[in-house]
Amino acid sequence: MGIFALGGVVFIVAFILFKISAYRKTNANEQWSKLALVGVIDYLLLIGGTLGTGILFMTIYSSAHG
Repeated sequence: MGIFALGGVVFIVAFILFKISAYRKTNANEQWSKLALVGVIDYLLLIGGTLGTGILFMTIYSSAHG
């Protein structure tokens, strides 16, 4: 179970570092509201993917180990 929590933390850290890099590469005149909206949507997709993958792997693990 700990490996799934560690995987989630790694995904969130990678997401944060990716977004910091994306914000540094944008021009000052671009709309920050659109970038923030994309960031929120990406974050929600990341959370959903992490939870979905964890649930899937735990289901497979539980059924394989009876």
